[in-house]
Amino acid sequence: MKVSDVALLKSGFSHADIQKLKNNIANYGGSLDSVTHDLANRFNASKWITIAAFTILTLTLMLASIDTSITLAATLTIVLPFIWYLTPAKLAYKSWRYRRLTTNSEPRQ
Repeated sequence: MKVSDVALLKSGFSHADIQKLKNNIANYGGSLDSVTHDLANRFNASKWITIAAFTILTLTLMLASIDTSITLAATLTIVLPFIWYLTPAKLAYKSWRYRRLTTNSEPRQ
């Protein structure tokens, strides 16, 4: 699948977002296709880590002592923003959305 600037703009990327992607490609190599694919994967990983963390927090609130629950909540308050900072959340989400839209719109053989 060939990713173009026009396709990215149509799917919600701004000119500044595309320039960030191109700067990344210039610094580290690759293509728009590989960068959007990698960012989409990073978004999925961050999403599932967040869901798992909140599921564990919910179970801890129901089953563990209040001290354990407070400690876990404080830890997640520190760790989750760090995880989302490492994954450029806005670009990753837009890449994930673009991948989902293009995957769903491709003709099946």
